[in-house]
Amino acid sequence: MKSGLNLLLIAFIFLFVSATTSCTKESDQGSQNNGTLRDTTILNVSYGLDTYNVYDLYLPEGRDSNTPVVLIIHGGAWKAGQKEDMNSYIKQLRNSWPEAAVVNMNYRLASNAKNIHHNDMMQDIKSVIDHVLSNKEKYQISSKFGVAGASAGGHLAMIYAYKYDITKNIQCVGNFFGPSNLADWSWYNSNNLFLGANVGDVLSEYVGQPWESTLYQGVSPYWTVTASSQPTIIFHGTLDPIVPVQQSQLLKNKLNSLNVPNEYHEYLAFHGFDATQTTDVIAKMVAFFKKHMK
Repeated sequence: MKSGLNLLLIAFIFLFVSATTSCTKESDQGSQNNGTLRDTTILNVSYGLDTYNVYDLYLPEGRDSNTPVVLIIHGGAWKAGQKEDMNSYIKQLRNSWPEAAVVNMNYRLASNAKNIHHNDMMQDIKSVIDHVLSNKEKYQISSKFGVAGASAGGHLAMIYAYKYDITKNIQCVGNFFGPSNLADWSWYNSNNLFLGANVGDVLSEYVGQPWESTLYQGVSPYWTVTASSQPTIIFHGTLDPIVPVQQSQLLKNKLNSLNVPNEYHEYLAFHGFDATQTTDVIAKMVAFFKKHMK
């Protein structure tokens, strides 16, 4: 029964994903076509010592020092998933915004056995951004970032931007059905059929210790967002059985109360979107990012 529930978990967490395989089209960032930098894909760029510390880089044709960068973070309940799960989103994003560079990252997954938790994931996101910026001249891109993620990746995108982006390179945030309030006792104390586990067990492994309200508020976008936080666009399914839609509704209200520019979009969907909805999500996010990445 447990293995069946775990399979159900995978199906729901990645319902929105149609994983595809990418091929490296060009490994020389300086390659030109009639004087214009070519469209370039570089897979598994190392940014740290762990095997998970790699990212895929998609550089657009004709890029220059004004080219914006979108960082994508996968989901998987903080302890599963991989960057390739976001390939279908990457494809649509690049088609909708061919002028943008895209970074699709892996990060160390939560593990009590390996002592990997919230702080390690925050360090991984910082390391990716630092690595990209340190190669800014070689890649021929700007220092302007938008960050977006799905499910747990949406949470990671928000909490890093709101709390840890000291250099203020991140200019806007996209959240696809990610939780905003980990300090929700009723959610923490529930057993979720689709996760195949108690929500508290999943959150404890991510945070690094069981429930403590102040600690859990400190890793929650809802409790860390301020009036100076980045403009945020949120997408959520009204039938989501894993992350309650109320979490995104409350975050929207908090953003409004703080006068943080934001958009909120609900869909008749579960923990993920169908193809038509995904097309709409990407189009809306691209328009929002273009507006706020000056």
